Amino acid sequence: MQRLKIWRTSTLLLSAYACFLPAAASVVYRPAAGNRPPQISIKGDLVQTDIETFATIAETARQDAATFMPNGLVNVTLDSRGGNIWVAMSIGRIIRKYSFMTRVEVGASCVSACVYLLAAGEGRYVGGRVGIHRPYLPNDGVTSARAKKAQYEGINAQTRQYLEEMGLPKSLHERMMRTPPDGVNWLSAQELSAFGLTKMIPPPPKPASLGPPVTGSP
Repeated sequence: MQRLKIWRTSTLLLSAYACFLPAAASVVYRPAAGNRPPQISIKGDLVQTDIETFATIAETARQDAATFMPNGLVNVTLDSRGGNIWVAMSIGRIIRKYSFMTRVEVGASCVSACVYLLAAGEGRYVGGRVGIHRPYLPNDGVTSARAKKAQYEGINAQTRQYLEEMGLPKSLHERMMRTPPDGVNWLSAQELSAFGLTKMIPPPPKPASLGPPVTGSP
């Protein structure tokens, strides 16, 4: 009876612990079909395991896109409250490496760390909502004011460098850092444009017309 009670207690504790473990984001790939290019959708909070998942899917999408159309278009659709900022920047660099497009469709939201994914798109479309704030400091047991200050300065420097790497203005990072981590600054259409978070890529130019054939005199 005692062993059964211990087993039940352990099971309950493990179940309770599992409830607090962050679930990986849903990363789903849809191959090209008809006139629709390949699409990768990211939904949910970003965690460490999402990097490898996305990298594998991204390579498949890149190869698929190369056979679908000459410019190799791949859309990455986003609907996420954020998550691990280091994961977001790692995935963002993969997005930029392959020149994927990023999209926040109507009805979707891209908040917090998700914005670093949006920023990575070679082209960026926003039909939904985008919200920014200052990143959370990691909950890693650091308590001293000096250590917290060092953490903050490190996050500040690396996020600023990342956004500059993606070609976005310093004003976006400044606005992020002015917004408390427990709040959200929802960006207007004008702000999205000013911060460079909407960037449409024009279609590839059509081949120049050669004109009517020239015939010789009879």
